[in-house]
Formats: sequence, C-alpha cells, structure tokens
Amino acid sequence: MAAALVKTPMRQSFLPLLLVLAGCATKNGIAGQSASLVSSSSLYLRNTFDTDPSTYVGRFVPAGVTDLDESNTLILACSKHITTRFIDGGGVSFAEDLSVSTQVAARIGIPVIVDASASHQSSRKARAEYRLTGKIVAEIPDPEAFAACCKAQPDQCTDRFIGEFIQGTGSLLHEANQETRVDVSGANPSSGVNGGGGVGRAADWKRVAEFPDPVYFAFKINPTAYAQGAVDTCPKWATEVPTAEGGVYVVGRSDNARSEQRARNNALGNANGMAMQSAGLAWDSLGGAPISMRAESWCVTPSKVRRSTRYAARVLAFVANESIAEAKKTAEARAVAEREDARLATEREDAHLAAEREAARREAANSSPSPSPAPSPSPAPAMTSDLGRIVAAVEAESFSAEMLSALTVASKGARLGAAEAKQVIDLFSFGGDKMDALKILRDKITDPQNWSVVVDSFMSMSDREAARKLAP
Repeated sequence: MAAALVKTPMRQSFLPLLLVLAGCATKNGIAGQSASLVSSSSLYLRNTFDTDPSTYVGRFVPAGVTDLDESNTLILACSKHITTRFIDGGGVSFAEDLSVSTQVAARIGIPVIVDASASHQSSRKARAEYRLTGKIVAEIPDPEAFAACCKAQPDQCTDRFIGEFIQGTGSLLHEANQETRVDVSGANPSSGVNGGGGVGRAADWKRVAEFPDPVYFAFKINPTAYAQGAVDTCPKWATEVPTAEGGVYVVGRSDNARSEQRARNNALGNANGMAMQSAGLAWDSLGGAPISMRAESWCVTPSKVRRSTRYAARVLAFVANESIAEAKKTAEARAVAEREDARLATEREDAHLAAEREAARREAANSSPSPSPAPSPSPAPAMTSDLGRIVAAVEAESFSAEMLSALTVASKGARLGAAEAKQVIDLFSFGGDKMDALKILRDKITDPQNWSVVVDSFMSMSDREAARKLAP
C-alpha cells in the first residue's frame, strides 16, 4: 500500500551526507539552547534515510534490546498480520528529541554521555527540527488472528514492533559538548539533570544534516496488541515526574484523541493546569492565559480502537521559578483589579438606587394637590383574588421549572399591581427564575409607573438593569 503512495521507492542513504556535514558543524552551529538529559521521547533515529521504509513496518524488536535502530529488528511469522497505511502530515512543525543507536551515533559523530557513576550509557542525544509531511503507520486488520498467532507461536512475536515511520523536511542536530562535570546530587535546570547524581555541561546544538525533500528519518515502536499494557513505550518520566532545581517539572497527559495534533494540544493544556496547581493558583487566576513553561520531551502513542486509531500523548514540561513568581504577581494584580471593579460597581449601584428613591419621593410630592396626600386606593377585589390564586399555585410546586409553569397557567387573564407582582417574583430564589417570572407577568401589571418596585426584587446590578429594560 505504501509503495503506491511513494513515487520513488529506490532507497537513498543520507548517512554519507551526515558525515560530510558533521565536519561543518561549527559553521552551522545552533547556539544558545539549553541541553537536556531528561529521557527522550519514543522517537528513534533511523539507520538509513529513504523514501520507502514500508518493508520495516511490522518488524519485531528482540526482547530486551534498547540500543535500537531498524536494522536490528526482525521479520517473524506474525509480521504477516501487520499492514501499512500512509497518513498526510499536514505540514505541522515539531522539534523533538530522538534516541540514537550506537551504530548510528558512531557514523555521525554523536558522543556517548557519561552518567553520574562514570559509566558509559546509551544516552546519545539528537534533535530533529522538522515539518511533518506524512507518516506510514502499522495497522492490524484482524486483531484476533494476530493475537492467535502471537499466542500460538510466542517465538514469532515479541512485545514490541515497529509501528510508525515519520516523514518530513528539516534539520538534524546533536549536542556538541565542550566540557562535562559529574555532580553527586541536586539538579541543574538548564541541563534538565535531576535526582541524586547528574551531569553539568556546557553544550551547543550543532546541525548535522538538512533534508529539504521529504524523507523518512525516524520511527516509533508500538506495543504488541495482544500484550497491550505489558510494555510501556514511553520514557520513565511519563510515570515518575523528575525533580529539578530552579523550577518544577510537570507531565501533561491526553488520551483517546482522534488525531495526534489534538492529543498534543490537550496534553499541553493539561500540563498548564498542572503548572497552575504547582504555583498554587486557580485555573482562572490568569484570566485564561497559560503560565510560561518549556516543553522538553514528548511521547505520543497510537492505539487501535475498533476501526479507528486513537492517540495518547505525554509531554514533559519545565516551569521555572521565575515563571511561577511572575504568574503569582499577575494573578494578584488581577485579583486587586477585580476587587476594585466590584467596589466601584457597588458604589454606582448604591448611587443609582439613591437617585431612584429621591426621584420617586419628588414625583409623589409634586403629584399631591394638598399638603396631606390622599391615601392610596385599596386594591380591587378581583386583583386580590388573582394574587391569592397565583401565589397558591406557585407555592404548590417544589422545583423552579414547575413553579414557572404553574405561574404561566395561573396568571392567565390576571391583573396585578407592581407590589403584588413583586410578591410573586419573590417566591423564586434565583435571579434567572425571577427574570423569567417577570417576563410572564410584565403585561399584567396595571401600574407600570411603579416599575421601580418590581426592580427591587432583583439583587445584582445586571439583573436590575435587565428588569428596567423590561418596563412597558
């Protein structure tokens, strides 16, 4: 299937190009980027770059192998149950760390890093800055047949296999170290070394190669379907969050996403929430703005769910103490501003209410022909009867929706004064329900000149303003 999608299936080795450009590393150096010894994502640098790696998809990784490239994987009997599919990459840009095998590292000059015990480990580092143009992914059309094959012939099926090849255009870089110092404890936030021992280093990222045309330069491994959960293809940091001086690490998580990009976006959002918690801030303390953090490593794993592919993503992000302090400062400034806004709003509302009361007093005084105002006429008997019927119907119900329905029915043909309408509205507890009740009674109020009485049923300034706008 992949061959039909690739116009030039002839393999093209790019390793000679890597060796040539390695001699130009100083000229093409990428300086000013902090180095990281945090375990990399589940991406592996290929032994050979080419335009058709489909023959490697479905090859199994021998048990216990960690120094991995596609050349030391195996075609076993159960590989026949694994097919391929091409997915367009959409041109999304990424910068990701890659694991590099001893063989590939020796060819392109990537050094071995010494750990805190001064022993040589397979912690060679490379970074790809690339634009994703596509990928070939493994599919298992018949999971039951695949599981049966693996269980019946356990020597023809291991716990991992090559499940994805990444195609793109971009650059390959590696860490070129000028000096290395072994620390016995603590953590260096600029290098990302944490725990009881680590390496303090001054390092530059050096450009090793560029691939301007789309090639497959990296691959991922998948857990074998029948043993799902028996092997974790993500690094250790995905389950054990490392510690750091000068800040904190957080791990953002996303599961069951319909696309890889959505999984990454959701994981970043989750990491931001974790960072806010680490800073002791509520999720909305910054008004929806994210806290400043640096994504250091990714692990994205696909899984088959019925007939579709879903994605899980994990991102390791570092939040500096300076970023936490700045976020707290911003949150406090926002809180002070919100309190001041609330105080000013209360003052404006109080002033408005005072003006309304004064206007009502003056209007009453001006409308009286004699010094002693005549007493207000008593409500008409029919009006009192309407009020009693409505109150009884509303109070007979327990929930807001039923109370509003009862009000709609009982108030048909009724006529109420503003004060009586206020009595009915006050039977409701919540502002939204009160507003709905007012809308039902609006055209039944016989003395709209007393609308301010109805407005007094509402507490918040926004509700009171809305009630004023409903005046006939």
